[in-house]
Order: sequence, then structure tokens, then C-alpha cells
Amino acid sequence: MKDGKCPRCGSAEVYLSSSPFSDSIFVKSNTPSIETFTTSAYLCLDCGHLEMYVSDTSVALFGKGKSLKESIPASSNWDKA
Repeated sequence: MKDGKCPRCGSAEVYLSSSPFSDSIFVKSNTPSIETFTTSAYLCLDCGHLEMYVSDTSVALFGKGKSLKESIPASSNWDKA
């Protein structure tokens, strides 16, 4: 969908969320901190297909952001499917 074409129906009526910081995934850890990963959402207006992509690195307010692969397995609010 990142190319502007819906993989489900082939439509070009694909829109990207323009507010990346309003769409986020929160990862709780065993420490008091919460990692925030921004997402990009693509939506097809013809069939309603939605795809979300998560950033590889968390938003860091202080210091360096953690990687998604490091944060999710150690989190308290995400379980392996």
C-alpha cells in the first residue's frame, strides 16, 4: 500500500494518515518507563483495507530510543501470538 495501490482490491484510492504522532503503539516494560513507537496507517477508501506500519525505533524524550525487536519481547502488555 505504500506505493499507493491497495493489495486487496487494486484501487488507487489509498490515503496515508497525516498525523503520525496521533497513531502510536505503547510498550510497557518492567521499569516505570513506556516506550512509544509511531505508526503510519494506510487506508483504502474503496474496500476499507487498512495497513499499519510501526517505526523501528521508539520516540526518545531522553537518551536513545529502543528498538522494536528489543522492546516488544520484554514488554508486559504484548504477548507472542
